Amino acid sequence: MDKSAKDPAKIQTMFSKIAPRYDLLNRLLSLGIDSHWRKFAVGQLPKVNNARFLDVATGTCDVALEIVKRYPDAKVTGVDFSEGMLELGRVKVKRAGLEDRIEVRFADVTALPFEDNTFDGVTIAFGIRNVQDFKKGIAEMGRVVKPGGRVVILEFTSIQNRFFRRPYRFYITKVLPFIGEMISGKKGAYKYLPSSMLEFPGPDEFKKAIEETGLQDVRYYKLTLGVAAVHVGTKGE
Repeated sequence: MDKSAKDPAKIQTMFSKIAPRYDLLNRLLSLGIDSHWRKFAVGQLPKVNNARFLDVATGTCDVALEIVKRYPDAKVTGVDFSEGMLELGRVKVKRAGLEDRIEVRFADVTALPFEDNTFDGVTIAFGIRNVQDFKKGIAEMGRVVKPGGRVVILEFTSIQNRFFRRPYRFYITKVLPFIGEMISGKKGAYKYLPSSMLEFPGPDEFKKAIEETGLQDVRYYKLTLGVAAVHVGTKGE
């Protein structure tokens, strides 16, 4: 993929354009499985009383809402650099009556506006592959998490199962763009998304990249035949 395709301004514009249909498209295109993936990822966060968590690339706040559901005394800060997504996220949080537990604000993962060692855990779901310098983003997440805290990354990955690889590639390069553009009415976005998924590093390569940022005890879990993976890294004490 041309690196210019991940230009931050272009990514911001693209996600703001598709924001109104983003949740619906996620459910349709993943056949509802994305909800299970998010729950699994949230379950990897540390169990800490009165925890403070950060959800990066929070989008419409699905992960942030799942966190407060799973951890009743936790508070979450959800950040994103797409104002279109944030507007929808704020509406969902308000409708859920959780404005006292979920703060939603603008921020870029490569320059997080928080002090070192602020959060007990950090999550990012389906966002890291859209970051031009993803290692810098991971390093920033590691910086703001407390010693012993975890960085949890949920992302699409390259299919390892040779029997499933070909139909999956056909689905995300042909079917997904067609359905996505038909429902969203936006051309282009659903051509970029499949290429960003196919060209993202495989689980082992991505694990090494995470380790290079300084996080320790990095491990990953493949989900749904390897369509997605959850990587977990811990900050050293």
